[in-house]
Amino acid sequence: MSSRDHLRAVDPSDGPDPADIHYRELLGADRLAPLRLPAESTLADAARRSPLLAVTRALALWVGDGRRVDDETGTLSADDARTAAADLSNTDGVTTAIPVTTRDVAQHWELADDLGFIDIGEASATMASGVDDWPDGDDGTVLDVWKQAFASLCAWSAALDVELAGEPSLRLQGAGATVLPLFAARENGLSRAELSAMVHEVAVIDADGEWSEDGWQRWVSVHGDPAETLYDRLASLGAVERTDETVRLTPLGLYALWSEVHTEVDIPLLPAAEQMCATDMVSIALLGTDEQVRAEWQAWSSTREPVDAARELAAVAAEGSPGERASAVALLHELGADVHDVWRDLLGVAPLRPYAKQALSEAVGGNAEWNLTDHDVAWLTADMFCDVDVDNPPEGIGDLLSSTVHAGEESVFEVLWKLDHPGAPDTLRVIGRYHPDKKVAKAARKAAFKVERAG
Repeated sequence: MSSRDHLRAVDPSDGPDPADIHYRELLGADRLAPLRLPAESTLADAARRSPLLAVTRALALWVGDGRRVDDETGTLSADDARTAAADLSNTDGVTTAIPVTTRDVAQHWELADDLGFIDIGEASATMASGVDDWPDGDDGTVLDVWKQAFASLCAWSAALDVELAGEPSLRLQGAGATVLPLFAARENGLSRAELSAMVHEVAVIDADGEWSEDGWQRWVSVHGDPAETLYDRLASLGAVERTDETVRLTPLGLYALWSEVHTEVDIPLLPAAEQMCATDMVSIALLGTDEQVRAEWQAWSSTREPVDAARELAAVAAEGSPGERASAVALLHELGADVHDVWRDLLGVAPLRPYAKQALSEAVGGNAEWNLTDHDVAWLTADMFCDVDVDNPPEGIGDLLSSTVHAGEESVFEVLWKLDHPGAPDTLRVIGRYHPDKKVAKAARKAAFKVERAG
């Protein structure tokens, strides 16, 4: 099974074909904020320090020239598993003083097989050549081994626990898919409680009616929360870091998921700040978290003179989508009084003229030419709301609409519906559905109908 199949945590014999499942659907987006990752050498050094892989490799060395296995299952006998657990727990430098149980041995055995650390035959298993790939391989090889380990654990680690315990009604094949919401959360991470609830929900969905809440509670009381168990292993691998309340992906975890997800979802990798272009910075402002925007803006703007930064941002704003335009303009405002000349130049750029008027009026004032026309107000309104999902608007959309279009200002819709702006129809639909003032909403719906009738 490929790493792609592993990460999707789908058994082709017991669910949809993995080829029919797409990351853009799972993440609910076809574009995410740019990502900054350490250099490959730094990532590889972190991968070489994985305690979990150290134990898995030690098990392969323990197997050596041959250990007997069950003819049907290809696993160690119960006695040999206990012996392996005791030997590995006493191996200096392998487990960092963490004891290895027979349950752990079963996990490491499957992982060693997946990674090519052992070869399993009909009656015996031997150490395989793949054991040389980690930690002594080159950086690319070490990272490939680590990514495969991450994918494998996400795919079957939780399900193997259930299989070994003989609980056929509890299905946790999809538990590893909870790393995808973690990837979307990035810097903020998710709470342990959220991840536990997600794994619980997966079990309910996959059980297809065969699962009971009592069964879940019995499992947790005996074996522990499956989410905690899974993320214990991922932490030992080096994929996540945890506090008392929160779980976040490490740079290695982000790298592994980016390697998979970016084939379907646009997630640019960021260069050094001095090499970043304004397009990168605008993309961060549009899609990133507040923390990421602040950090990247400080780094990027410090490498340029304010006027140079303003002209780069203005070029992106002039050619970009409405969302990119608004984000670029917001960054332009951060540059302050040093860029008034750039704002004056933008009075001659049609998509940016309303923004330039606003900026100059607020900063300098005293010029009637900078007063906003009805066309300007309509354009700014369309830019603000055209990307809102009509069926799934953000929280507080009503308050935002009422603060933008006040009661008695419905005349703006007569300009808006005629506006040469691709987002004007969607803007009218959003206002018509969610504006809390019934008269304003009705006027917006009438204008939207005019757009439809015109064609």
